[in-house]
Amino acid sequence: MRYLTFNGNGPFTGAFIQDLLPEHEGHYIEVDEATYLDWVNLSYQDGEIVPTPAPSAAQSLDEAKAAQKAIVSQACQDAILAGFASSALGATHHYPAKFTDQQNLNASVVASLLPGLAADWTTPFWCADADGTWAWLPHTAAQIQQAGRDGKAAILACLTRNQQLADAIDAATTPDAVQAIVWGNP
Repeated sequence: MRYLTFNGNGPFTGAFIQDLLPEHEGHYIEVDEATYLDWVNLSYQDGEIVPTPAPSAAQSLDEAKAAQKAIVSQACQDAILAGFASSALGATHHYPAKFTDQQNLNASVVASLLPGLAADWTTPFWCADADGTWAWLPHTAAQIQQAGRDGKAAILACLTRNQQLADAIDAATTPDAVQAIVWGNP
C-alpha cells in the first residue's frame, strides 16, 4: 500500500509505503502506484487529489529574482576571492584575496601604521608578477598600504557592481529579463 501525507489543503508533505508510514500529526491518504509516483506534482484540496497549480506570474518573477540575485552574489564573491592587481611595488602584481589573505593584508597594513617603525621596516607579502610567478616579496610601509588601498578598491568595486545588478534585478518585470542580468565584466 502507498500513502501520501498532508497537513490540510495544499501540496502533499510526503510519500510512504505502509511499513514506513511515520506517526505524525498530519493526515494521510492511500493512493494507487501512479499517484504515488507523481506525488510531488499533486496537492490535497477539499478531500480530493488535484494537480498542484503552477506558480502565479508574480511568484515566478519573485522566484526568478531571488535565484538570480543568489547567482550574481556568488559571482561577486568569486570575483573578490580571485584577487586584485596592484602596482604598489612599481610594476603590476596580482595579490590573493581569499578571506585569510584579506586578514593578512589588513594585519600588515595595521602593522605598517604603528608608531616607532624602523626606517627600513618591511613586511613580506605573497603576490605574483606579470609572468604569474608567486613569491613572498618585501613591502615597505608605503607599499603595503598602497596594496591595501588597491585591495579595498577592488572589493568595493565588486560590491558596488553586485548592488547595481541587484537593483536591476529588482526592476526587471519578467523572468527572462531577470535571467538576462548577469555578472559579466564590470
